[in-house]
Amino acid sequence: MRTEKINYCCDECETVATFASKEKARAGGWAIARDNKICYCPDCAPFHRLGGANGKRTAPRRWLPEGWEQLSFKTK
Repeated sequence: MRTEKINYCCDECETVATFASKEKARAGGWAIARDNKICYCPDCAPFHRLGGANGKRTAPRRWLPEGWEQLSFKTK
């Protein structure tokens, strides 16, 4: 069992909190990156979650040119 605690510091507002594990920090509302280099407190986390869905990234490129979509399925 881990006895030492982990300090998490919000990258936006510099809030600091201590948790026993990453799972407990996430359960407490903290957003933590997979590589553990970026984390946000519960107040700042909603603005950074689901980056693509909130318009943080550009839309993915289409793999078919315009007008090449399948219009319907042909069934017998």
